[in-house]
Amino acid sequence: MASFTLKIIMNIMKKRNENFAIGPGTDYAAERIRLASPKNQLPPAKGVTFTSDTLGGVPVELSTPKKVAGDAIIFYIHGGGYIYGDATTSRGYASVLADEIGLRVVSISYRLGPEHKFPAGPDDCFSVYTALVEKYPKSKIALVGESGGGTFVLVVSLMAKDKKIRLPACICAWSPCTNLAENLPSRKKNVKTDLVVPFENLNDLLREVYLDGKTDPRNPYVSPLFGDYQGFPPLKITADSGEVLFDDSELLVKKAKTAGVEVEYQVFSGTFHSFPTIGRSCPESKQILKETAAYIHKHCDA
Repeated sequence: MASFTLKIIMNIMKKRNENFAIGPGTDYAAERIRLASPKNQLPPAKGVTFTSDTLGGVPVELSTPKKVAGDAIIFYIHGGGYIYGDATTSRGYASVLADEIGLRVVSISYRLGPEHKFPAGPDDCFSVYTALVEKYPKSKIALVGESGGGTFVLVVSLMAKDKKIRLPACICAWSPCTNLAENLPSRKKNVKTDLVVPFENLNDLLREVYLDGKTDPRNPYVSPLFGDYQGFPPLKITADSGEVLFDDSELLVKKAKTAGVEVEYQVFSGTFHSFPTIGRSCPESKQILKETAAYIHKHCDA
């Protein structure tokens, strides 16, 4: 059962009726401005400093905690349906990760659809990842991402595996979209219980803004469910049983475990899509934050 604090947060979200905006007639530029408003952002953690930079030719932001507890790097990739977000709008969660875990966090402003179709977004993320591997050859790298960013942390790892580049030490994916090729049962079953992306035709909407019409949605770099997970890094995945993308996590976990991947999987009920990114705002997200810190240190400190 959801905590009292989480229920309040969800009631506020419902009253604002701020569903994810996508589809015909959507003014993406205006929506990005609205989402960038401080009132729609998680406040940055105190004591964390921010530095703008470029890695692999892509704009990034480095969040550095007051006390750095190790040499490992967290590469955080924001969500937003491949059409929203950047390093600034995701600063709140990036800084909370830095503050809680005590490690430097690199966040990214990758190119967005519909202006920039696949493979622009994942290519930018992979460019930053390879630059991090080259810049910090002795530092372990953990990947964290939610929703579309959860997709991208999987895709970046598949790209690294295919190109025989050093793999991340571990991956944390919150409610990733892993299958744009098939309308999985949860797309229809959970459309009335999903507070954030209540679209039965979500695949169609995402393909319209993200793909060029020629790209096969079964491409593993589009739909990581179709990737090869032999030799993949440890995975930590969370999902809510009432979200439209629930089956994406279920099937990915099953495939990864079959391939012998170490998987830590948590299913919540009564929360919402990608809720861990609200940081310390409620008991449930606090729990995930602390567990994420322990998980990353477990795989990065050795």
